[in-house]
Amino acid sequence: MMFLKKMWGFMLLLPTVVLAQQAKIPEGWSDGYAYANGIRIHYYRATPQPEKPVIVMVHGVTDNGLCWTTLTWKLQDQYDIYMLDTRGHGLSDPFTTNDNGETLIKDVVAFVKVMNFKNPILVGHSMGAATVMRVGAEYPGVARAIIMLDPLLGGRGPATKGVPNRTAPPATSPKPATAPDRLSVSMFGSPETLVVQNNYRFEDLLATGHRQNPMWNKVDVEYWALSKKQYHGPYTPEASQAMSGTMSIGNSLSKIQVPALMLKADASPEVRKSNNEAAATMPKGKLVHIDGAGHNLHHDKLERTTEVLNEFLLTL
Repeated sequence: MMFLKKMWGFMLLLPTVVLAQQAKIPEGWSDGYAYANGIRIHYYRATPQPEKPVIVMVHGVTDNGLCWTTLTWKLQDQYDIYMLDTRGHGLSDPFTTNDNGETLIKDVVAFVKVMNFKNPILVGHSMGAATVMRVGAEYPGVARAIIMLDPLLGGRGPATKGVPNRTAPPATSPKPATAPDRLSVSMFGSPETLVVQNNYRFEDLLATGHRQNPMWNKVDVEYWALSKKQYHGPYTPEASQAMSGTMSIGNSLSKIQVPALMLKADASPEVRKSNNEAAATMPKGKLVHIDGAGHNLHHDKLERTTEVLNEFLLTL
């Protein structure tokens, strides 16, 4: 009898442990796959609003579609929102040997076509911001508007505030850091190094996320942790070039002919001036710096980010 009681107690605890490492979709949301540009692209859809304008969201390196959750909650009553898992991320298919710096841009264009969206609003963060920027520049008939959250500009890396440690653990010694809240997370590295990150304990990733990002909602941290366990990584030089090449934006800003909004992280006066000069090339564009925010500005300053986005979206 005592054995049965212990087993029953274990079974009561088991679902919590299992669900902690699975993608529990927010209530009212759904997910699915689209075959586009030669792969299955996985996506999440917020509470359906079929009569409202469509928004397609594209996340940054190592994240997944659910990393948009708290911002999407703020917008989903007025828009029909789809959040992609980028190629090599989340539940989408991995990179292929044929990928290059055009691939991720073509993924978004193909997804829009396959889903039969008519001029959706494209929103991207970091690498995703570069992706939607280039879609706006190179495929002018696709989007109704382009929104870019802290894209890389002019060879300058994103603000370091709020960015996870990018120093990868050495491939020859694939062991997590001693302290569970100080795990390193890398965008690039050998396959062995990147898979080490997939094997971090979910609870330790949570601890790291909370320590590094004290301004974030706990939901943001949970999905950030999940995305690191799902990250396929660019295991080949070709795949690495596909990701880095995506961010080669050239003069894309000047070619966007639809309304465009760029949000940038807090920065020094010198960096703000440089950002303003870059944004001034947008024919129909606007730049807003989010005071007090780091690279993940939609997590650091969710209310302010939402306010700026709504002001822009109401003009469309």
